[in-house]
Parts: sequence; C-alpha cells; structure tokens
Amino acid sequence: MSTSSALQQFLSRLGPDGVLACTCGRHHGVQVKQVLIEEDALRQSANLLRRQWGQSPTIWVLSDEHTEAAAAERWKTSVHAGRLVARILPGVPRPVPTLALAQELAAEVRAASPDLLVGVGSGVISDLVKKVSLDTGLPNWCIATAPSVDAYSSTTAALRLQGYHQAVPARPSEVIVGDLEVLARAPRLLFLAGLGDLLAKYLAHLDWHLARLVTQEAFCAPLAGLALDSAREALAAARAWRTQPLEAVRALTEAALASGFAMQAVGSSRPAASAEHTIAHFWEMAGAVAEEEKDLHGLLVGAACRLVLPGYVGWYRQLGGVAVDVEARLAALEQAPPWHERLEAAMVPFRHKMEGEMRGRTFDRQALAQRLDAFARQRDVLQGMAEPLLKELADAIALLERIGFPFALEELGIDARHGMPPVRHARLLRNRYTTFDLAHELGQEDALLALISRGALE
Repeated sequence: MSTSSALQQFLSRLGPDGVLACTCGRHHGVQVKQVLIEEDALRQSANLLRRQWGQSPTIWVLSDEHTEAAAAERWKTSVHAGRLVARILPGVPRPVPTLALAQELAAEVRAASPDLLVGVGSGVISDLVKKVSLDTGLPNWCIATAPSVDAYSSTTAALRLQGYHQAVPARPSEVIVGDLEVLARAPRLLFLAGLGDLLAKYLAHLDWHLARLVTQEAFCAPLAGLALDSAREALAAARAWRTQPLEAVRALTEAALASGFAMQAVGSSRPAASAEHTIAHFWEMAGAVAEEEKDLHGLLVGAACRLVLPGYVGWYRQLGGVAVDVEARLAALEQAPPWHERLEAAMVPFRHKMEGEMRGRTFDRQALAQRLDAFARQRDVLQGMAEPLLKELADAIALLERIGFPFALEELGIDARHGMPPVRHARLLRNRYTTFDLAHELGQEDALLALISRGALE
C-alpha cells in the first residue's frame, strides 16, 4: 500500500488501541486491526487468518452468486478452516439488505456458533455481515470485491426498514481485505459508482463547514480533510484508469475506506454525506431507478451531485447581495404554514420518514437569530470557501462524464415524478444542516431550487 496516501497517513497516526489523538482536541476511536489492499491480498489474508485464529476456527462466510465466483470460492479453498459454514445469496435478483434478512442470517449464525464472520462482496454483503456481527456479538472480516462503496469501514449498515433506507448501528470489520486483481475485475458500473460516491465529499465538506460557521456544529478539520483528500487522490488516479488500472483501483478503494474511517471516527456520516445523499436515498426508497443494473448507491449519489451543483454554484455566487433582516425573517418563519401542509403528492408516502426527521427541529427564535447573525458575519468566508470547492467538483464531474458516468436522470431511468421532489424536500428528509437549510432560513430557498431546476434543463 502506498505510504503517501491519505488513508495510510491516517492509519499510521492511530495508537495501538485504535485511538487518534486529534489536533481538533478530541480523541477519535477507530475499530480496525488490519487493512490489506494488495495484489496478493486474498492469499495474504488466508495466512493472516491462520496467524490470528490458529488452524481450526469455525468460520461463517456470506457471499452472493457473483461474489462467490469473483473471490469467495477461491478464498474459502485457501483458508483451510476447521469448519466452514457458507451462505450464498442469489445474484439475480440483487439481494435487498432488509432488516428481516439480517435477522434471518443472525439466527443462522447463532445456530452455527462460529468464531468469525466473513463477508465477501460489496456494499450489501458488507452491511449485512456488519449488522449480524453486532447482533450476535461475533467479530467480522470484510473481503471487498468492488471499489464501489465506503460502507466497508463504517460503523453503520444501510438497511431497509418498513420501506425506508436507514443507517443502523453495526459492528465494523476488524480486517478489511481488497485484492487488487479481484477489484479490477469488478463490473465497470461498480467502479463508476465508487467514483460517484466520492463526488459527495466536496458538498459534504462545504456543508459541514457551513454548519460549523452558522450553527457552531462540532467540526474536525483533519477528518474532513481525510475524506476530501482521499477523494481527490482517487479522482486523480481515475484519469489513468486505462493505463494503470490497478493503481486506479487501489486509490479508489483507499478513498472509500478513508471515507468510512472518517465517519467511524466522527460518529456520523458528516465527513462524507450531505444533501446529495438525502436525495439519492429517496430515489432508493422510492424504487425510482428503472434501469436495475444502474440502481447503485454511488451512481445515484453522483447523479444527485450533478443535479444540485448548478444551484450551489449560482446561489453561493449571489450570496453577497442577500439581505439579512433578522426580525423580518423571524416573523416570516414564525407565520409560515406547517411543512406538512405544503407536501407534494409524490412525497406523501414518505411523510412518516419526514415526521421522524422533523421531530428533532423546533422553532427557536433565539437560535434562529443567532444563526442569521452568524451568517451575516461569515458570508464572505462561506463564499470564499464555496467557489474553489464547487469549481473542483465541476471539474471532477466533467472528468467522469468523459469516462462514461451516467449522470443524466434519464440514463438511470428516473422519471419526472421522482427526479425533483426530493430536491424540493431535501431539508425535510434529513435533520442535518446544509445549504438547503440556510437558504430556507434566509428566504432564499425558492431561488436555490430555481437554479437547480434551470440547471437540470440545460
């Protein structure tokens, strides 16, 4: 593994107990014992298993039909476990990571009484195994088969609960293995999905800074930088995908892991996700993607980044001219009708989700006045920060367009019924302060949405 990558620098700073004594003043914990991203990582991980668990551990392995052929069959042959129990999910249709499936797998694991759980796959397999690991109290390893998600190193699992996409607590993998030859053979759409997920780091970085300046939300510059810098490394390496595929895959995989570790260390997805993830999660919940092979989290995140970018660019550009009449805004927001009275028909099935998120928000005149005052003081800082970040994001999107990323909603099969509604309701779908919230509080939400809509038509 390259010693100069953002990921390796981060891992080298962890103490023996997995704790980072951070310059932000906090101590961040990360639960990982080893990361192997190498050309021969499958064989190395089999040797590591013998060193850590001896000659006769009982191992429970989860894969699907695709990842079984890609890596699981070979790995299971090489480990020589004392007893190996395997569950292979169907490859078609693609497994859906529901809570019910996780509970079914947990019951199977309890009956097998293994020493270790191993997931061989990408996001769905990893999330299921991490959830089962938490529920059964057993450690888990991850053998990644695609550089498509940052779930491998996070402390949450994305599961479907009552039809909704939810991030639920999970036990992170102790060992994460990425064999570069296996990763390089992953379907091209999975490679693009990994890059699409990394685009979100630009908006996440901007919106986290925004929340720090306007709401005094806790912020960690090193971890925010870890997620963003690793994304930059991977996007730079993507330019050499055709000539140096293994290095491109290494950089992308490391970036995904770095993002997950940043989330794990902070205790939330703040370093990696903002409004674009909220929009993408809605499309997933709504079953909005007609092209099943393109119903990949990272592709949806990338498309959401491209969709909102013109709005962010135009809105931050005119921010200097926005008037801040605190008393007028307090009066307007106090007199505004309840959010549910303005709910679009397409969003009614998701009202329960929004109610859950909005319970965490109450109208507080003093807090709102403080936020508006903070914005007035910090607007120049925000503008100065936004311009280069958004330019960099635009350049990254242009790069991915050249290598065939399906940014257009039409390419994904997302129709007009589902495309814009989550954008117009982004601040209601997630209790997280973003540019959409600031625009709403300033009375500029319609202006932001108009810029996004105009950009979608171009």
